[in-house]
Amino acid sequence: MKRLIISFLAALTFTLAAFASDGRIREIDIVLTLNPDGSATVCERWDVRVDSGTEWYLVRRNLGDIRIPTLSVSENGGQFRYVGEWDIDKSLEQKARTCGIVHKSDGVELCWGVGSYGDHIFDVQYTMTNAVKSLQDYDCLHLQLVSPGLSAEPERVSVSIRASEVALTTSNTRAWGFGFEGDCLFNEENGSVEYRSSSRFSSRSSVIALLRFDKGMFHSPSVQDRSFDDVLETALEGSSYSSDEEDDSFLGVLLGFLAIIAGVFCLTRFAVKMHRKSILGVKDSEIGWCRDIPFSSDLAKSYYTLKQLGEDKKGSSLAGALILRMIYNGELNVVKKGDRVDLAFTDRTPDGSDRLASNLYDMMLRASGEDRVLQDKEFSRWSSSHQKQVSDWAQDCAQRGKLLMAQSGELRGGKYSPEAQLQARNLLGFRMFLKDFTLISERGSEQAELWREYLVYAALYGIASEVAKQLHDINPTLLEQATSYDFDTLDQVLWRSRMLSRSITNTAASYAQAQASKGLGGSTSFGGGGGFSGGGFGGGSR
Repeated sequence: MKRLIISFLAALTFTLAAFASDGRIREIDIVLTLNPDGSATVCERWDVRVDSGTEWYLVRRNLGDIRIPTLSVSENGGQFRYVGEWDIDKSLEQKARTCGIVHKSDGVELCWGVGSYGDHIFDVQYTMTNAVKSLQDYDCLHLQLVSPGLSAEPERVSVSIRASEVALTTSNTRAWGFGFEGDCLFNEENGSVEYRSSSRFSSRSSVIALLRFDKGMFHSPSVQDRSFDDVLETALEGSSYSSDEEDDSFLGVLLGFLAIIAGVFCLTRFAVKMHRKSILGVKDSEIGWCRDIPFSSDLAKSYYTLKQLGEDKKGSSLAGALILRMIYNGELNVVKKGDRVDLAFTDRTPDGSDRLASNLYDMMLRASGEDRVLQDKEFSRWSSSHQKQVSDWAQDCAQRGKLLMAQSGELRGGKYSPEAQLQARNLLGFRMFLKDFTLISERGSEQAELWREYLVYAALYGIASEVAKQLHDINPTLLEQATSYDFDTLDQVLWRSRMLSRSITNTAASYAQAQASKGLGGSTSFGGGGGFSGGGFGGGSR
């Protein structure tokens, strides 16, 4: 109940604040590099639109023994002039291309002039001394890197924490994330800990990073007479990492009910519509049905875009789509035993260039055992003892499409290109097409092979059973020609695919929660994180 209330209140706060927001924060990208002496070099990139005010500022308070001696800001390669102590009362023109620091009793504000209204990408760099704390048993970093109460709600946030002389891995580091909905991941390629938002921030969102390091990695002069367990205990209070959940009380139920009612009547969906429009290029109401398969039948790109649009409500539906394609490609055979349908492996394997299909095939093959026939519940039993492998595959599904789109130029700086926007519109229009069989009389049996791919995408949308049933009712011959199976057999295949997809979703979620609680990466917690240094409330345009 506690997490339910937090989620609804966060959504409500975010929506109401959207109308009062000042400008726009498209993306915040932070790279924090830890030095051997425990200091941190922080590089931040702010992709924003400024509509009012004369300056941009970051709040860094509750610093304790941390010091920020200087500040560097640039835009388009042009360096701003550092003026030292900042005067917030100067005009827009006087502040242009300059930066400085406002010193407060408990910290600082890092400031620079916006120069003009409109779109800007600011690159900011500063050093925080004593960022790493030397504890009795471990060393730790506990910082709020993005503050709540910004002048606009960030659409995307990413934070990468690394060390200059050692790779951060699960063998020497533990990591937790608080203040936002997203992921905390160990990047094995560059030895960093990465935090990624999974949805747009609300005005209450922040990024609080807590990392535990083995002794010997840093030599910080900031020594504290306490153990890491003391730090962690404080941070976990009020978080979803905690194993002790609050019991539902009458007050909790009432608050949850009121929050739901408030959400129903007050949530305007304004910000969600704006996010969708940035992907689609048009309003949802302007999208009509489309019979072209989107993204040239690339399931990874299609799945990633569905997730970005918030349309991935069927869990790991990508697995079901890939299984259908494996059947059509002759890599799997459907074996009927009475009313039961099993999946038998042939000597053919998926094309190695399709990493997602190949890895899913390998997991299913291992789960099938020596007889190479995947029977009901075999994959579920296997996944329970191979949670990491299943979770890694699910994570790869979530990111593979993004990587492919970035490589092809369809994603540029996290933004959809005009061609990618067209394909995103086709993705939604094609779903409308699959649900509309009013023109079925115009489609001949010569399109049977094309309908195979249509059903693959129907599985991706989570509507394969509905589409197959409609096609069967209208033209059962075309269905059998397209799939090589009668409707009852196909329905069993689709059911097995859904169960396997559900097993992947549940296993990945269970593994992520267990790993996250241990600091081994996984999901973040919106609540908790107390005891951090830095941060505060506010920031952005003023």
